[in-house]
Amino acid sequence: MAIENVVVADDEFLNRDLLSEIFTRLDITVRVAKDGVHALRALEEQPADLLITDIRMPGMGGMRLLAKAQEKWPQMPVVMMTAYASVESAVQSMRDGAYDYLMKPFGVEQVEALLLRLNERQQLIRRVATLTEEVRDRHRARNFLGETEVMNDVFLTVERAARANATVLVCGESGTGKELVARALHEQSPRAEGPFVKVNCAALTETLLASELFGHERGSFTGADNQRIGRFELADGGTLLLDEISEISPEMQAKLLRVLEEREFERVGGERPIKVDVRIVATTNRNLPAEVAEGNFREDLYYRLNVIPVNLPPLRERRDDVAEILLHYLAHFGSEMGCDPQLDQGAFDLLTAYTWPGNVRELVNIVERLVVLGGDGVLDASVVRRCLPELDRNQPATATFASLADLEKQHLSAAIATFGDDRAGMAKALGVTQKALATKLSKLGLEA
Repeated sequence: MAIENVVVADDEFLNRDLLSEIFTRLDITVRVAKDGVHALRALEEQPADLLITDIRMPGMGGMRLLAKAQEKWPQMPVVMMTAYASVESAVQSMRDGAYDYLMKPFGVEQVEALLLRLNERQQLIRRVATLTEEVRDRHRARNFLGETEVMNDVFLTVERAARANATVLVCGESGTGKELVARALHEQSPRAEGPFVKVNCAALTETLLASELFGHERGSFTGADNQRIGRFELADGGTLLLDEISEISPEMQAKLLRVLEEREFERVGGERPIKVDVRIVATTNRNLPAEVAEGNFREDLYYRLNVIPVNLPPLRERRDDVAEILLHYLAHFGSEMGCDPQLDQGAFDLLTAYTWPGNVRELVNIVERLVVLGGDGVLDASVVRRCLPELDRNQPATATFASLADLEKQHLSAAIATFGDDRAGMAKALGVTQKALATKLSKLGLEA
């Protein structure tokens, strides 16, 4: 975030005027205050990107102002101004949390150098935050498992696509591992040292999604108190994952198409075009050609996204991979729990015969539940039956039919086992609204 709004606190009007003139020349909004009390009032009226305060002022001095500012706006950098005689106080203020200090008298060169350091610091903070999130999830890409022919084709496509900058569209049911494919594309690419940034398009309204993707300028809408850097900028030099791309509105589709065509955009409320170098990976659990045919998705955007298609099969279509994934996660969660769980033949047969409607995500959740509930030693079929949802145990059909309410209850129980408290994801997977889902869960006694 660039420094665009500064508050200056100093009881000497000459210093206030000098800094006001310097910041105005640099096209930075500046507000001045004659002491700490007035500076706090200015900050409470509108937060700032930077506070510059003299150490010695009547009433509330700079050290008390520093403490108050850190308490209320911990992310805002504070710079102290001092004369030579009070350098020790300035050094102490940095121990107390000030970012830096300016030695009086100073000129425009010193202020410009200070702003350059601050902007570099902000970029570093954003980079560290992105890398922290990336490292936290990176191990998941290594757990992308499978040895069937269809998965070998997926791995080969990912390996070849990773070398290019072409946009990739990853399609597949919920829980098949679309994000893992996106991470593998990033980590095997020349952009691996750059950021991997993701956006859940289905979780945000159109206004919030625009701000999330493109950022916004201060004052561009109600509540936009500060400038925001969007995900496109944060992903510069790396990869941007647009998760559930089929859920965006027609208006957002048009905006995104322009970005893909021109590789530039404006922040919400901004006028200056911003160019970025970003590799786009989009995912969807819908049939996009059908969405195009029905007029729900722009055909030109579909072709822009579908340069390299990756189609992930559901787990029921690669049943030979179930055993490998099952044993991998059994060992993984056993290691986390400090135990060595094993499956007897009956438990193994039940798990490999199950059709896994929630795909790999459901399998991972069930295996973790098995390890937590079953503990160390051999896990038998009775433990598996307690952990598996009632839906589809692959029992042979009989002449006795369950009621529709029972079938609904079984189906929703399986969905709850897969999605847990993620009601939005559950509703999307079932093709209903969250309100309709809540009503049905309540009616069947499953709301808890």
